[in-house]
Amino acid sequence: METDALIVLLTILLPLSFIAERITNLIKLFIPDGFLGLGNVRYKEDDPIMEKKRERRIFAISLISGELVSFSLKADLFAIINQGTFGWTTPTTGYSWIIGCLFTGFFLSWGSKFWHDLLEILLEMKNIRRVNVKAKTLEVKQKEVEVAEKASEQPVTLPVEAKPEVKEDKLSLNRIKMLHPKLRQEVEQIYRELVKQRIPVRITDTLRTFKEQEALYAIGRTKPGSIVTKAKPGQSYHNYGLALDFCLLTNDGREATWNRAADLNLNQKADWDEVVALFKHYGWEWGGDWASFKDYPHLQKTFGFSTAKLLDMHSNANVDSEGYVKI
Repeated sequence: METDALIVLLTILLPLSFIAERITNLIKLFIPDGFLGLGNVRYKEDDPIMEKKRERRIFAISLISGELVSFSLKADLFAIINQGTFGWTTPTTGYSWIIGCLFTGFFLSWGSKFWHDLLEILLEMKNIRRVNVKAKTLEVKQKEVEVAEKASEQPVTLPVEAKPEVKEDKLSLNRIKMLHPKLRQEVEQIYRELVKQRIPVRITDTLRTFKEQEALYAIGRTKPGSIVTKAKPGQSYHNYGLALDFCLLTNDGREATWNRAADLNLNQKADWDEVVALFKHYGWEWGGDWASFKDYPHLQKTFGFSTAKLLDMHSNANVDSEGYVKI
Protein backbone atom coordinates (compact mmCIF):
# COMPACT_ATOMS: atom_id res chain seq x y z
CA MET A 1 0.00 0.00 0.00
CA GLU A 2 1.32 3.46 -0.98
CA THR A 3 2.04 6.10 1.67
CA ASP A 4 -0.81 8.37 0.49
CA ALA A 5 -3.33 5.53 0.73
CA LEU A 6 -2.09 4.67 4.23
CA ILE A 7 -2.44 8.30 5.31
CA VAL A 8 -6.04 8.37 4.02
CA LEU A 9 -6.78 5.14 5.92
CA LEU A 10 -5.26 6.44 9.17
CA THR A 11 -6.96 9.82 8.78
CA ILE A 12 -10.30 8.00 8.78
CA LEU A 13 -9.48 5.52 11.54
CA LEU A 14 -8.09 8.17 13.92
CA PRO A 15 -11.34 10.16 14.53
CA LEU A 16 -13.36 6.95 14.62
CA SER A 17 -11.06 5.56 17.31
CA PHE A 18 -11.53 8.81 19.28
CA ILE A 19 -15.31 8.25 19.19
CA ALA A 20 -14.93 4.61 20.27
CA GLU A 21 -12.68 5.68 23.17
CA ARG A 22 -15.23 8.25 24.36
CA ILE A 23 -17.95 5.60 24.35
CA THR A 24 -15.71 3.25 26.33
CA ASN A 25 -14.98 6.00 28.87
CA LEU A 26 -18.69 6.79 29.23
CA ILE A 27 -19.44 3.14 29.92
CA LYS A 28 -16.65 2.99 32.51
CA LEU A 29 -17.89 6.18 34.21
CA PHE A 30 -21.63 5.59 34.31
CA ILE A 31 -22.18 1.82 34.36
CA PRO A 32 -22.44 0.78 38.03
CA ASP A 33 -19.99 -1.81 39.36
CA GLY A 34 -21.40 -5.29 38.97
CA PHE A 35 -23.95 -4.24 36.34
CA LEU A 36 -24.98 -7.37 34.39
CA GLY A 37 -22.11 -9.18 36.09
CA LEU A 38 -19.60 -6.82 34.50
CA GLY A 39 -17.60 -6.27 37.68
CA ASN A 40 -15.22 -3.41 38.46
CA VAL A 41 -13.90 -1.48 35.44
CA ARG A 42 -13.29 1.93 37.05
CA TYR A 43 -10.59 1.42 39.64
CA LYS A 44 -7.26 -0.31 39.48
CA GLU A 45 -7.12 -3.51 41.53
CA ASP A 46 -4.34 -4.16 44.04
CA ASP A 47 -4.47 -7.88 43.33
CA PRO A 48 -2.56 -8.58 40.05
CA ILE A 49 -4.97 -11.39 39.10
CA MET A 50 -8.01 -9.17 39.62
CA GLU A 51 -6.31 -6.35 37.71
CA LYS A 52 -5.76 -8.70 34.74
CA LYS A 53 -9.45 -9.57 34.79
CA ARG A 54 -10.32 -5.86 34.91
CA GLU A 55 -8.07 -5.17 31.92
CA ARG A 56 -9.78 -7.96 29.96
CA ARG A 57 -13.17 -6.45 30.78
CA ILE A 58 -12.01 -3.03 29.58
CA PHE A 59 -10.66 -4.58 26.37
CA ALA A 60 -14.02 -6.26 25.80
CA ILE A 61 -15.79 -2.91 26.29
CA SER A 62 -13.33 -1.25 23.87
CA LEU A 63 -13.98 -3.97 21.30
CA ILE A 64 -17.74 -3.59 21.65
CA SER A 65 -17.42 0.21 21.36
CA GLY A 66 -15.28 -0.15 18.25
CA GLU A 67 -17.77 -2.50 16.62
CA LEU A 68 -20.66 -0.21 17.59
CA VAL A 69 -19.00 2.78 15.91
CA SER A 70 -17.96 0.71 12.89
CA PHE A 71 -21.43 -0.70 12.17
CA SER A 72 -23.24 2.54 13.05
CA LEU A 73 -21.25 4.43 10.44
CA LYS A 74 -20.80 1.45 8.09
CA ALA A 75 -17.03 1.91 8.24
CA ASP A 76 -16.16 -0.96 5.92
CA LEU A 77 -12.37 -1.43 6.01
CA PHE A 78 -12.35 -2.78 2.44
CA ALA A 79 -14.24 0.26 1.11
CA ILE A 80 -11.94 2.62 3.03
CA ILE A 81 -8.83 0.98 1.54
CA ASN A 82 -10.19 0.73 -2.02
CA GLN A 83 -12.21 3.97 -2.24
CA GLY A 84 -11.05 6.13 0.67
CA THR A 85 -14.68 6.57 1.82
CA PHE A 86 -17.15 5.03 4.24
CA GLY A 87 -20.83 5.34 5.19
CA TRP A 88 -24.17 3.90 4.22
CA THR A 89 -24.04 5.60 0.81
CA THR A 90 -20.88 3.69 -0.11
CA PRO A 91 -21.85 1.07 -2.72
CA THR A 92 -21.22 -2.54 -1.67
CA THR A 93 -22.08 -5.97 -2.99
CA GLY A 94 -23.09 -8.97 -0.92
CA TYR A 95 -22.20 -9.16 2.73
CA SER A 96 -18.49 -8.40 2.50
CA TRP A 97 -19.18 -5.04 4.19
CA ILE A 98 -20.09 -6.89 7.39
CA ILE A 99 -16.67 -8.54 7.51
CA GLY A 100 -15.09 -5.17 6.67
CA CYS A 101 -16.91 -3.49 9.56
CA LEU A 102 -15.87 -6.28 11.93
CA PHE A 103 -12.23 -5.68 10.99
CA THR A 104 -12.63 -1.91 11.39
CA GLY A 105 -14.22 -2.30 14.82
CA PHE A 106 -11.36 -4.55 15.90
CA PHE A 107 -8.77 -2.01 14.78
CA LEU A 108 -10.63 0.87 16.46
CA SER A 109 -10.31 -0.96 19.79
CA TRP A 110 -6.52 -0.48 19.59
CA GLY A 111 -6.99 3.14 20.69
CA SER A 112 -6.50 6.54 19.11
CA LYS A 113 -2.93 6.94 20.41
CA PHE A 114 -1.75 4.02 18.26
CA TRP A 115 -3.28 5.49 15.08
CA HIS A 116 -2.15 9.02 15.98
CA ASP A 117 1.48 7.95 16.44
CA LEU A 118 1.44 5.90 13.24
CA LEU A 119 -0.06 8.79 11.26
CA GLU A 120 2.53 11.17 12.71
CA ILE A 121 5.37 8.91 11.58
CA LEU A 122 3.98 8.68 8.04
CA LEU A 123 3.48 12.44 7.79
CA GLU A 124 7.03 13.05 9.02
CA MET A 125 8.38 10.71 6.33
CA LYS A 126 6.33 12.49 3.67
CA ASN A 127 7.06 16.05 4.71
CA ILE A 128 10.82 16.05 5.37
CA ARG A 129 12.07 19.24 3.86
CA ARG A 130 15.04 19.48 1.55
CA VAL A 131 16.22 23.09 1.34
CA ASN A 132 19.17 23.98 -0.92
CA VAL A 133 21.66 26.73 -0.19
CA LYS A 134 20.77 29.61 -2.52
CA ALA A 135 23.45 32.18 -1.81
CA LYS A 136 25.23 32.68 -5.14
CA THR A 137 28.59 33.67 -3.71
CA LEU A 138 28.72 30.56 -1.52
CA GLU A 139 27.82 28.32 -4.45
CA VAL A 140 30.65 29.80 -6.52
CA LYS A 141 33.18 29.25 -3.73
CA GLN A 142 31.99 25.67 -3.16
CA LYS A 143 32.40 24.88 -6.86
CA GLU A 144 35.92 26.32 -6.76
CA VAL A 145 36.74 24.09 -3.80
CA GLU A 146 35.35 20.99 -5.58
CA VAL A 147 37.40 21.74 -8.70
CA ALA A 148 40.55 22.22 -6.63
CA GLU A 149 39.95 18.94 -4.76
CA LYS A 150 39.54 16.97 -7.99
CA ALA A 151 42.68 18.52 -9.43
CA SER A 152 44.88 17.76 -6.45
CA GLU A 153 43.04 14.63 -5.24
CA GLN A 154 43.52 16.02 -1.74
CA PRO A 155 40.88 17.47 0.59
CA VAL A 156 40.87 21.25 0.31
CA THR A 157 39.56 23.61 2.98
CA LEU A 158 39.59 27.36 2.87
CA PRO A 159 41.49 29.29 5.54
CA VAL A 160 39.27 31.02 8.07
CA GLU A 161 40.00 34.41 6.50
CA ALA A 162 38.59 33.26 3.14
CA LYS A 163 35.35 31.85 4.56
CA PRO A 164 32.10 33.83 4.58
CA GLU A 165 32.08 36.20 7.55
CA VAL A 166 29.43 35.52 10.20
CA LYS A 167 28.10 38.29 12.40
CA GLU A 168 26.54 37.72 15.80
CA ASP A 169 22.77 37.38 15.58
CA LYS A 170 20.95 39.69 18.03
CA LEU A 171 17.82 37.53 18.02
CA SER A 172 19.86 34.52 19.07
CA LEU A 173 21.61 36.41 21.87
CA ASN A 174 18.27 37.72 23.19
CA ARG A 175 16.75 34.23 23.16
CA ILE A 176 19.79 32.81 24.97
CA LYS A 177 19.03 35.26 27.81
CA MET A 178 15.64 33.55 28.23
CA LEU A 179 17.21 30.15 28.98
CA HIS A 180 17.49 28.81 32.52
CA PRO A 181 20.13 30.82 34.44
CA LYS A 182 22.32 27.70 34.71
CA LEU A 183 22.54 27.44 30.92
CA ARG A 184 22.83 31.02 29.69
CA GLN A 185 26.59 31.47 30.01
CA GLU A 186 27.30 28.01 28.59
CA VAL A 187 25.07 28.50 25.52
CA GLU A 188 26.47 31.98 24.90
CA GLN A 189 29.95 30.44 24.94
CA ILE A 190 28.86 27.70 22.51
CA TYR A 191 27.20 30.24 20.23
CA ARG A 192 30.27 32.48 20.04
CA GLU A 193 32.44 29.43 19.28
CA LEU A 194 30.14 28.62 16.33
CA VAL A 195 30.42 32.21 15.11
CA LYS A 196 34.20 31.93 15.41
CA GLN A 197 34.05 28.80 13.22
CA ARG A 198 32.03 30.86 10.67
CA ILE A 199 28.90 28.69 11.13
CA PRO A 200 25.83 30.93 10.64
CA VAL A 201 23.42 29.57 13.26
CA ARG A 202 20.29 31.10 14.75
CA ILE A 203 18.58 30.12 18.03
CA THR A 204 14.90 30.07 17.03
CA ASP A 205 13.24 29.09 20.32
CA THR A 206 14.24 28.75 23.98
CA LEU A 207 11.85 29.43 26.87
CA ARG A 208 8.22 28.70 26.04
CA THR A 209 5.56 29.63 28.59
CA PHE A 210 2.83 27.19 29.64
CA LYS A 211 0.31 29.36 27.79
CA GLU A 212 2.40 29.29 24.61
CA GLN A 213 2.79 25.51 24.96
CA GLU A 214 -0.99 25.14 25.32
CA ALA A 215 -1.55 27.15 22.12
CA LEU A 216 1.06 25.07 20.28
CA TYR A 217 -0.49 21.80 21.51
CA ALA A 218 -3.91 22.92 20.27
CA ILE A 219 -2.70 23.14 16.63
CA GLY A 220 -3.97 20.09 14.77
CA ARG A 221 -6.35 19.28 17.61
CA THR A 222 -8.71 22.13 18.49
CA LYS A 223 -7.10 24.60 16.06
CA PRO A 224 -6.46 24.28 12.30
CA GLY A 225 -3.17 22.84 11.05
CA SER A 226 -1.04 19.74 11.44
CA ILE A 227 0.03 18.50 14.87
CA VAL A 228 3.43 19.99 15.76
CA THR A 229 3.98 18.71 19.30
CA LYS A 230 2.95 15.87 21.58
CA ALA A 231 3.81 17.81 24.74
CA LYS A 232 1.08 19.42 26.81
CA PRO A 233 1.83 22.46 29.02
CA GLY A 234 4.49 21.46 31.54
CA GLN A 235 5.60 18.40 29.54
CA SER A 236 8.23 20.16 27.42
CA TYR A 237 11.73 21.11 28.58
CA HIS A 238 11.17 24.39 26.72
CA ASN A 239 8.69 25.30 29.49
CA TYR A 240 11.58 25.40 31.96
CA GLY A 241 14.22 27.07 29.78
CA LEU A 242 16.17 23.80 29.45
CA ALA A 243 15.82 23.36 25.68
CA LEU A 244 16.42 25.27 22.48
CA ASP A 245 15.71 24.96 18.75
CA PHE A 246 18.01 26.23 16.01
CA CYS A 247 18.41 26.63 12.26
CA LEU A 248 21.12 27.84 9.88
CA LEU A 249 21.21 31.20 8.08
CA THR A 250 21.99 31.92 4.42
CA ASN A 251 22.11 35.00 2.22
CA ASP A 252 24.11 37.04 4.77
CA GLY A 253 21.83 36.00 7.61
CA ARG A 254 18.60 37.01 5.89
CA GLU A 255 17.17 33.54 5.17
CA ALA A 256 16.65 30.58 7.50
CA THR A 257 17.35 27.03 6.35
CA TRP A 258 16.92 23.62 7.93
CA ASN A 259 19.13 21.92 5.31
CA ARG A 260 21.16 19.46 7.39
CA ALA A 261 23.61 18.86 4.53
CA ALA A 262 24.62 22.52 4.05
CA ASP A 263 28.32 23.40 4.38
CA LEU A 264 28.17 27.17 4.68
CA ASN A 265 31.63 27.58 6.24
CA LEU A 266 33.18 25.49 3.46
CA ASN A 267 35.16 23.02 5.58
CA GLN A 268 33.84 19.83 3.96
CA LYS A 269 31.58 19.13 6.96
CA ALA A 270 27.84 19.59 7.36
CA ASP A 271 27.30 22.66 9.55
CA TRP A 272 24.26 21.06 11.20
CA ASP A 273 26.40 18.16 12.42
CA GLU A 274 29.06 20.58 13.69
CA VAL A 275 26.47 22.49 15.74
CA VAL A 276 25.10 19.26 17.24
CA ALA A 277 28.60 17.91 17.97
CA LEU A 278 29.61 21.06 19.86
CA PHE A 279 26.46 21.01 22.02
CA LYS A 280 26.93 17.29 22.71
CA HIS A 281 30.48 18.07 23.86
CA TYR A 282 28.89 20.18 26.59
CA GLY A 283 26.50 17.36 27.58
CA TRP A 284 23.40 18.32 25.62
CA GLU A 285 20.89 15.81 24.18
CA TRP A 286 19.89 16.04 20.51
CA GLY A 287 16.33 15.35 19.30
CA GLY A 288 17.75 13.75 16.16
CA ASP A 289 18.96 10.80 18.27
CA TRP A 290 15.46 9.93 19.50
CA ALA A 291 14.09 6.58 18.33
CA SER A 292 10.47 7.44 17.56
CA PHE A 293 9.75 11.14 16.99
CA LYS A 294 12.98 12.71 15.68
CA ASP A 295 13.24 16.45 16.29
CA TYR A 296 16.35 17.52 14.38
CA PRO A 297 16.42 21.23 15.38
CA HIS A 298 15.92 20.42 19.09
CA LEU A 299 18.60 20.35 21.82
CA GLN A 300 18.05 20.01 25.57
CA LYS A 301 20.01 19.73 28.81
CA THR A 302 17.88 18.27 31.59
CA PHE A 303 20.33 17.82 34.49
CA GLY A 304 18.68 14.43 35.04
CA PHE A 305 15.22 15.88 35.78
CA SER A 306 12.08 14.49 34.15
CA THR A 307 9.39 16.93 33.00
CA ALA A 308 7.07 15.39 35.62
CA LYS A 309 9.54 16.29 38.39
CA LEU A 310 10.06 19.78 36.99
CA LEU A 311 6.29 20.32 36.80
CA ASP A 312 5.94 19.22 40.42
CA MET A 313 8.67 21.68 41.47
CA HIS A 314 7.03 24.45 39.45
CA SER A 315 3.58 23.70 40.92
CA ASN A 316 5.01 23.82 44.45
CA ALA A 317 6.66 27.21 43.75
CA ASN A 318 10.15 25.74 44.08
CA VAL A 319 11.44 28.52 41.79
CA ASP A 320 13.98 31.33 41.88
CA SER A 321 13.33 35.07 41.72
CA GLU A 322 12.96 34.90 37.92
CA GLY A 323 10.42 32.08 38.07
CA TYR A 324 12.76 29.29 36.92
CA VAL A 325 12.75 25.99 38.84
CA LYS A 326 15.65 25.67 41.24
CA ILE A 327 18.23 23.20 39.93
